[in-house]
Amino acid sequence: MAQTTLQSVKFDPGFAQHTTILSINLEYIYAKINSFKNFGQKKTSFKFNYNQIKRMVDNNIGFCLGSLLWAVYIKSLGNLNIEGNPCLGDTFDKDETTGEIDFSIDYYNQLKKDVKYYLGQNYEINPLHITILNLYREFLLENKNFVSTKTTDDIVLPKDFKIPSGTDLDKIHNKIEEVIKTGNLLDLTEELGLVYNK
Repeated sequence: MAQTTLQSVKFDPGFAQHTTILSINLEYIYAKINSFKNFGQKKTSFKFNYNQIKRMVDNNIGFCLGSLLWAVYIKSLGNLNIEGNPCLGDTFDKDETTGEIDFSIDYYNQLKKDVKYYLGQNYEINPLHITILNLYREFLLENKNFVSTKTTDDIVLPKDFKIPSGTDLDKIHNKIEEVIKTGNLLDLTEELGLVYNK
């Protein structure tokens, strides 16, 4: 967990170690699936990779949610320097900024089709997960992909977000610490209601 000092806070408290770049990893998995010519083999390959796909999708959503909650938490601490921002100093490019999150949103519909096609099952898209991805997209754009984000005062929260009371902030902080240890980032879902109600 990131340690806050009087002057600074970490850009990432530890979420990144539990996530992957969804588009790249799915490209690799689907290349394996599509390497088979026989439908039965493709079906078996998809079934074999399905749990891994779901885990990557869930952790991707959890990463987006965690980033939003971490932003709320560190913004509540006052104006602190942010350490370890990998985007600082880059040039903002809207398409590049939203490319991966747009892929994630679109992939939900693809996954629904693939589960039906390969497994003959219905995959239910959780509307809350789509909401989280869209909020994160808004967050990225409002902050111009953090290319100029040096302090917590520079962070722009999504328009319907609030900084909650101290007790609720403690809940958010404790849950963030917990999921960084377990790697189950989507367990942060319950905390979204503390900062966003719509």
